[in-house]
Amino acid sequence: MAEYCQNKVLPPNVWLGVTVEDAKYKYRIPVLQGINAFVRFISFEPLIGSVGNLDLSGIQWAIIGGESGKKARPMKVQWVEEIFEQCKKQGVSFFFKQWGTYGADEIKRSKKRNGRLFLNQEWNEYPVLSQ
Repeated sequence: MAEYCQNKVLPPNVWLGVTVEDAKYKYRIPVLQGINAFVRFISFEPLIGSVGNLDLSGIQWAIIGGESGKKARPMKVQWVEEIFEQCKKQGVSFFFKQWGTYGADEIKRSKKRNGRLFLNQEWNEYPVLSQ
């Protein structure tokens, strides 16, 4: 994608993102940061491990979600907290999509029953757009 976008001016309605499931996939972030897009976002879903320290320069939005389905793996509260804290420090909008098949208590049940609450509230932040 970076090569394709290299000499293009992308319109403001084109938002570009990458998926980062755990620290192993952080190499995708600098690639995204190198693309001239109006909005850049990272989808941390399914979040299956710690991502560690993040440089969120030029990133406007983070979407976090757990894995769903029969073979789903639990998402740990600590992993979500580390992303949340870094988003707040670096001015990135935080959207918590769902816990997935395992809840915050790491008990397996339907994703609907596990819900979307993180720190006792829903997080539905979107990038603030200004042109």
